[in-house]
Amino acid sequence: MNNGPINNGCKRVLTMLTLALTVAGCAVRSGLETPEPEAPAQWENQLADSRAALANPAWWQGFGSDELNQLVARALTDNTDLQAAAARVLQAEGRLQQAGSSLFPSLSLGGGASTSGTFGGNDGTDRFQLNANASYELDLWGRLRNNKAIAEANLDASRFDRDAVRLTVLSSVASTWLQWRYLQDRLTLAENSLALAERILEVVEAKVRYGAVSPQDLAQQRTLVANQRAALPDLRQQTRETRYALAVLVGETPQGFLPGAGDGGLADLTVPEIQPGLPADVLAQRPDVGRALAGLMAADYGVAVARTAYWPSLSLTGSAGYASSSLGDLFDGDAVYNLAASLSQLIFDGGQTRGENTVARAAWLEQVAGYRGVLLTALSEVDQGLGNINALDEQGVHRREALTQARRGFEIAETRYREGDIELTSVLDAQTSLISARQNLLDLRYDQLVARVTLYRVLGQGLAGPL
Repeated sequence: MNNGPINNGCKRVLTMLTLALTVAGCAVRSGLETPEPEAPAQWENQLADSRAALANPAWWQGFGSDELNQLVARALTDNTDLQAAAARVLQAEGRLQQAGSSLFPSLSLGGGASTSGTFGGNDGTDRFQLNANASYELDLWGRLRNNKAIAEANLDASRFDRDAVRLTVLSSVASTWLQWRYLQDRLTLAENSLALAERILEVVEAKVRYGAVSPQDLAQQRTLVANQRAALPDLRQQTRETRYALAVLVGETPQGFLPGAGDGGLADLTVPEIQPGLPADVLAQRPDVGRALAGLMAADYGVAVARTAYWPSLSLTGSAGYASSSLGDLFDGDAVYNLAASLSQLIFDGGQTRGENTVARAAWLEQVAGYRGVLLTALSEVDQGLGNINALDEQGVHRREALTQARRGFEIAETRYREGDIELTSVLDAQTSLISARQNLLDLRYDQLVARVTLYRVLGQGLAGPL
């Protein structure tokens, strides 16, 4: 068996591939200047003097609710949006692998058999062959490497998208659960207000029976009781709808889903203290900022790829194998090889390449604008969240004082009405003030808790843990 021609051919292929790899080592970047993030030194609505971000990846535990902790754990494993985002990351990893394969030679092995002759004759000719083929494109100007870099940037963007989905899922579970608890508290408050109104109704009915007040008082109080009873079905329906939304978030069938026994009302939850850290730290941890930067880098590499269309491309192909008229003597037959190189250079395409370069640069400019817009939005959202928490906390003292005075006013009005010192309208006003004060304090508590959830989200907190 004569292997000399094949060995010589392999040496030539290796020599050409080594030269190709050496030349292709120099990838070309676009040379465009990536803008640096601009962040203020401090937040305008700083809650506390903090020089570093307070890392709190499991911030939902700060509310002190085992029920919420369990729901979050279920959402992180069973939420369908999060599962879809993880699948998109796997797709991006596959595309990166595809892009990286172009940097290596393509090898294939093939074989065949054929026979030929004339009908009715015995002069048939058989032929068998086995060959290996290789092809390789020299990455002279970095086109293939930049295509791989684009795929790497897209993979980073996909991972940041997954992180953004995770933040959204975490905040949605927490805020929806808080809304569910809030509606249950509202339902309890409405039932208590109804019981209070019915108590006054009994007093009015007794006074009417004894002729102490006119039937008009009775009609007014019955109207108030009827309106409060009418509000209960709507609150119950809102509670059910919120429970259904929570079931979808944790990947459960809405029908029959019911969270745990619960940890009491909103008043029993802890309001977490938050240190936002420096603006630059927040920008570094927000996934939307990372995603925008990854998109900008992909566009940068895209400009470099489009530019390489102006320059020549060089490809190498080769094959080696055996051919014989007998399958048993295949490896004793002729050893053949073939080596080829092809060079192509664009001369004229009517402006198509120039247009592709214009599109690539415009896409880069679009990503620059989008990147800066994401930075500005991030800074705005955090400062708005901090300002909202400050404003809500300042309202707390006044809301509690209003409830204390409203309760005292109603107690006085009820006593005086029983004694016949005042008209029913004064009691109705006192009832309305008490109901409003209770509702305002409940609303404030709910808003304070949800404001913390929102701030954690815009701070980019909660990315550690299983996916």
